[in-house]
Amino acid sequence: MINDSEMLNYILQSAEMGCQGVKNVRAGKQSMALDSVLVNQMARYGKIYSTASNMLRNLGEDVHHVGPLAKRMAKFSANMDLKRDPTSSHIAEMMIKGNTMGVNKMAQHLRDYDRTDPNITLLAKKTLETAQEHISELKPFL
Repeated sequence: MINDSEMLNYILQSAEMGCQGVKNVRAGKQSMALDSVLVNQMARYGKIYSTASNMLRNLGEDVHHVGPLAKRMAKFSANMDLKRDPTSSHIAEMMIKGNTMGVNKMAQHLRDYDRTDPNITLLAKKTLETAQEHISELKPFL
């Protein structure tokens, strides 16, 4: 079972990687419409990150950020992908893949979470729903 601190840190790291992913792909040659969607998605990730961070601090728990190596690897991978194909369609595809991984992992973590705190459960479900919304917003760009 996953406890409150582990769940909140997972939510925080998921949002942190979402923000990182958006930053990484915005270097591509996407349309203004796609860029607007990406900026809005990054803002949503930022709110989730901030909420999880505040909840961790209120519990007196440490915040565990995504490691710098994982961030560098994600950036490298995105840069290589963008060199191959910098189009809006490909950027949308990359982000859909990332969000799909997030949906799958969050569903697994929710299943394993002991659900002792309804506010954490609510934030986890909100994170899951947000990733699903992001996928829906990106599909028109494929």
